[in-house]
Amino acid sequence: MTKKILNNVDHKDLKIDLRATQAFGDHVNRTLIFSSEFSELHKEFPILIHRDENTQELHAHAILGFEKDENLFLENEAWQSTHIPATLARGPFSIGLQKSDQQQGQAEDVVIMVDEADPRCGADGESVFLEQGGESPYLEYVKKVLQVIDAGISLDKVLFALLQEFKLLEEVAITINLTEDSQIEFKNYFTIDQEALARLGGDALAKLNQAGVLGLAYFMVSSLANFTQLIDKKNMKTMAGL
Repeated sequence: MTKKILNNVDHKDLKIDLRATQAFGDHVNRTLIFSSEFSELHKEFPILIHRDENTQELHAHAILGFEKDENLFLENEAWQSTHIPATLARGPFSIGLQKSDQQQGQAEDVVIMVDEADPRCGADGESVFLEQGGESPYLEYVKKVLQVIDAGISLDKVLFALLQEFKLLEEVAITINLTEDSQIEFKNYFTIDQEALARLGGDALAKLNQAGVLGLAYFMVSSLANFTQLIDKKNMKTMAGL
């Protein structure tokens, strides 16, 4: 096991390489995101719902590019967006559970795990702990990112259950013409059926709103406008020969 509980004794000198590189998994054209971050991500990224062909489970994806290993929001090994999807921002850290020493039974404490084998971990980069053992600003940021993921796992279940209950998902039929000779199609993806959403009665709307899902649905709808900016980024890089 290369994942260990993060602590300021064993990891007092740990630093994290924050460059966005192929080796660190940042060069992807789409990434898993959580409904808990829709309010920020919908301003910059198209958000679509993907259904796993094997499990039939639903997951939200932020679209970052059109071709394999293409992240149009990266430049000079750095993100050029205001917000970074939590699954990519968390680095080598994740949430774990540890049996509590203070309580009997099944009580467990939430802890931060670090994958010591991750190539971003080393003696160079951003410090995780301060010299006196306190948490660095970077670690405080990571904790917020992990909280987004933890909250999103629960909220996602509610979101997808209600979207299916009220039949608000429609399969995406998006064909994007990048140039005269280049065309991209999105398959096996879903978005909000805006006509079905508009037909909902007061009780249904109240239920969605009370569950925090109504706003999320509108975030997904508005995020589709970001395809225009994404196409512009792609065409600019193509013309620049990048």
